[in-house]
Amino acid sequence: MSFLRVVAALLCAGLCLTPAFAHRHRVADVGPDPAAIRPAEILFFGDSQNLGYFGAQLYRSVSAQIDPKTGHGLSVWGYWVCGSDVDDWLTGGKTYCGLRVCDGAADRCAADYGPQDHADDVRYDAIAAYAARVHPRLTIVSLGSNLLTWKMGEFKGDYASYMAGAGRLSDAIAKGGSQCIWIGPPQIALNAKPVGVYDRYVADLGRAVTSHGCTFIDSNPLSDRKFVLRSDPEGIHYDAAGERAWEHGVWAALRPLLLARLAH
Repeated sequence: MSFLRVVAALLCAGLCLTPAFAHRHRVADVGPDPAAIRPAEILFFGDSQNLGYFGAQLYRSVSAQIDPKTGHGLSVWGYWVCGSDVDDWLTGGKTYCGLRVCDGAADRCAADYGPQDHADDVRYDAIAAYAARVHPRLTIVSLGSNLLTWKMGEFKGDYASYMAGAGRLSDAIAKGGSQCIWIGPPQIALNAKPVGVYDRYVADLGRAVTSHGCTFIDSNPLSDRKFVLRSDPEGIHYDAAGERAWEHGVWAALRPLLLARLAH
């Protein structure tokens, strides 16, 4: 199946508002079957930044590691939802533009879903519901790009609430008994937000989550806005070369943190 990572941006351009889509825009419960969710050492969740090479390769890299405590390979349960953000993962949400579930078995991603497969929205639960079944020792969060796509007035109006929500999400992860590593969003196109706005945002996001127990990996020095897809009107998604470079930098920072956290 071809997974269209920029379909969310196209929807924001008005695609889903046309009459042809309106009568088909329902809600379907086709998210992961709770009974099929297996325990894993790592829970990895996030937004559409993870639906391409970046998330797939990071998932493989983590899965290939040996658990320093048990000497066995790590199992990873991954769940990435297009358009999702902190409030969605706190309370549950719905998506039209795609999701992916990877169940930790031999790099198997068993539940890709996109608008080509079904016309309905997909409902998903709060992350606490999945963590209660996965029982992770460590949770990797890759989240934060979507607020940067909002118009400046809305962005500023929701800014403080968003940072508070990021803190609550970090608390929810800790309440479930898991350690937390949060990967911040990569650099975005200049027509999405000015450099200074992005720089302040990722710095504030880092402070918000670290003050609530998560370790923060700042993607600002690990990414380059020159790789943003010209076809992406949101200005947040990278081409293949950019995703490879970003993943390489993030993995170099994540691996030692991951192994150190799991050793205790």
